[in-house]
Amino acid sequence: LETLVINDATADPTWAGDPYIVAEKTRSLLCTPITNQGKLIGIIYLENNLMSGAFTRDRLEVLKFLCSQAAISLENARLYTQVAVTNEQLEQANEQLEDYSRTLEEKVVARTTELKAAQQQIIAQEKLASLGSLTSGIAHELRNPLNFVNNYAEGSLDLTNEVIAELEINGGTLEAQSRGYLKELLNDIKENSAIIKEHGQRAERIISSMMNHARSETKERRLSNLNGVLAEAINLVYQSKRASNLGFNVSFETEYDRDIGELELVPSALSRAFINILDNACYAVLKKRKQSQISGEEEEKPYQPILTIKTQNRTEAVEILIRDNGIGIPSEVREKIFNPFFTTKPTGEGTGLGLSLTYDIIVGQHGGSLKINSEPGLYTEFMMMLPKKS
Repeated sequence: LETLVINDATADPTWAGDPYIVAEKTRSLLCTPITNQGKLIGIIYLENNLMSGAFTRDRLEVLKFLCSQAAISLENARLYTQVAVTNEQLEQANEQLEDYSRTLEEKVVARTTELKAAQQQIIAQEKLASLGSLTSGIAHELRNPLNFVNNYAEGSLDLTNEVIAELEINGGTLEAQSRGYLKELLNDIKENSAIIKEHGQRAERIISSMMNHARSETKERRLSNLNGVLAEAINLVYQSKRASNLGFNVSFETEYDRDIGELELVPSALSRAFINILDNACYAVLKKRKQSQISGEEEEKPYQPILTIKTQNRTEAVEILIRDNGIGIPSEVREKIFNPFFTTKPTGEGTGLGLSLTYDIIVGQHGGSLKINSEPGLYTEFMMMLPKKS
């Protein structure tokens, strides 16, 4: 690569006819390369249309020096641009890496949470299965002798009544004192037999609950209307409470999402789960009313027991919410609420198996979730999620 110097382009045979030279009347002309390590990186082009021989040897030496400095500056600019581009690429790569790391961490946390939930569900199901086998065996062994207790208690009541009747008819031959003493003994026997029968029947109910808890559901899933199953359970609970207590006055406020289609369910089992929750909700609001009446608050601010039942269609599941404005559940009790045989009800009013069975049906049998929110003295809320796909 060489420097080109033309003292008078208008007189040079090679360039005199060039359109640019003719138009600009260029006389002195210089074109020199800018190189770096033998590579062409630029060109300096100078022209003068006023005089010939403008670019002397001295000026060429100055231009060579300027070219070397320009080469260094251009190379530095190129390197600077390259560094800037590299830094930008590194920043983008770091941002992508941070995003990936954050996303990966979130995915790991989410997956770990899912695995823990699945593990807890499996453990709970295994516990329930083991408990089911145990309670089934115990209940079966207890049922036979209990039948004898109930039958003989009832037989004793019948015999006692017959003896009392016979004593009334033919007891005239006995002394009044003896007759009175016998009647007193017979009444004691009758009362004791009645107590035995009552507790025997209670034990029978407990055993039946244990058998229901242990018995695996043999019915297959089928497409069912969830809102219909829930509405039927509400009606059964309401009618049952009204039949046993004509003064039963609890408001059932329902809100069904009509966009919920049919789901694959075991309707009988799911109805049992809903009934258990609704029954507990009724107990909670009636107990709060009783407390309000005892404390005198009922007179100042009448308490209206309310059960709120809602269904809502979600993306991959259906949400069922059952809420009451009853006595609420303390946090220490909530931790045990699904444990088999755990109950806060007085003796004879609950077996402690209802919510345990409900959890088994919702979580174990239908693959859903069951959670409780509660504020003591204000409300209790059961939230169930049932997957749309089995």
